[in-house]
Amino acid sequence: MKTAVLLIFFATDALATNAICQDATLTWIVFKEPVYPQMARIAHIQGRVTLEITLQPDGAVAIERATGHPILVQAAKDSVQESILGYEGCGEESHTFMVAYEFRMPDVAPQIAPPAPVSARLLHRVRSIRCMYLWKCGTA
Repeated sequence: MKTAVLLIFFATDALATNAICQDATLTWIVFKEPVYPQMARIAHIQGRVTLEITLQPDGAVAIERATGHPILVQAAKDSVQESILGYEGCGEESHTFMVAYEFRMPDVAPQIAPPAPVSARLLHRVRSIRCMYLWKCGTA
């Protein structure tokens, strides 16, 4: 079974909706790891998905914009929606953060099976009865 490597990058700057507080930092209280979609594994689809999320003070998450392959975008959206997020550094304001998921398939060299051993029985030549008759007659 193939395994998929998932790297997650978080943007360090928050795009604050108010100019008063720009030092908000995103914290992941509970992180739900995204599931690498089976169709993406079969088709060897990989790449980066970037989500622009708006986080409310009560913890509600709204996904404003998403870029990347559509199959991978849905997996990233599901991950953010199922995770519990918070932010620090500002009070009762909503903030916009950029979150990037990197979906990668591992580079595995194809394994070539070693050649099957040749049995000694296959090396011995087998002849039919008719051939044996002609062979004996031809040498006399």
